Amino acid sequence: MAKPAIELIETRQGCEMLETTLRYNVMLRGVKVGQLFYNMRGYAGSLPTPEGRSLYVPEGGISRFRREVAILNREFAAADKTAETK
Repeated sequence: MAKPAIELIETRQGCEMLETTLRYNVMLRGVKVGQLFYNMRGYAGSLPTPEGRSLYVPEGGISRFRREVAILNREFAAADKTAETK
């Protein structure tokens, strides 16, 4: 099975001294393209799309972002498969 295009990696990078929740680096094919951070009501941030845009996901739990990453990884796989056949 191919490696997923987008991964969320737990990190303490960028955290303030008293920040208790983890942050997540958004990795696109091994390169950091963003970071999710915990805001007052949930995690906030954006995710890359196969079209080269950023998908903003409203504040929510990390599980919401993981679901979106799974959907986007399927879209990346389909785009890569289409590019291979051309």
